[in-house]
Amino acid sequence: MIKKIKNAAVWVATAALLLGAAAMPSGGIKEDSPGPTAPVIVLSESTLRAAEGWSDDQNRNGTPLLDVPLEAETQRAIFDECGQDARLFCAVMAISSVESGFDPQMVGDGGDSIGMMQINTRWHTGRMEALGVTDLADPVQCAAVAIDYLLELEAITGAGVEDHRLYTAYNAGPSARTSPTNYSMAALERYGEYIAEMDDMV
Repeated sequence: MIKKIKNAAVWVATAALLLGAAAMPSGGIKEDSPGPTAPVIVLSESTLRAAEGWSDDQNRNGTPLLDVPLEAETQRAIFDECGQDARLFCAVMAISSVESGFDPQMVGDGGDSIGMMQINTRWHTGRMEALGVTDLADPVQCAAVAIDYLLELEAITGAGVEDHRLYTAYNAGPSARTSPTNYSMAALERYGEYIAEMDDMV
């Protein structure tokens, strides 16, 4: 069972980042040039209640939450790692799509970045140990590291899952540029598609 990191550990990791140990998972689109203006994503009331609906309806346990190349059991395990937060879940799925096309065997950056979320072991070994993650080729364990990092980036940048800055920070570190990039725009576009898909299924 993956252990949940405590607030104190998050603050330690945040302090380390601010001292220059910025984590930079990579893979997928690499882009320094700014892209177009970030789109506005409007969430319906049913989408905002998606986590409750999916967790309570036991008849849907065998149904994938999204039409992506991950088994229903895997998607639901990642959904649980997200605290059954539909928005966070869709953000994780969007990043996985852009980083690796959901390929759990993806290896990049000369072997440093592993799994569907392209977790860079050069920067995230301590985070993995704190979470009890031992296998980044396991989609759920890989997602757990990404989720923990995304929550940390939200605290550092003040950017939520509908803000391109969160995706830019995930791709290039929290001290990266704040204007939209091709990477952040691709992730946000996919996020909007997944939110709409969950909305249609609730």
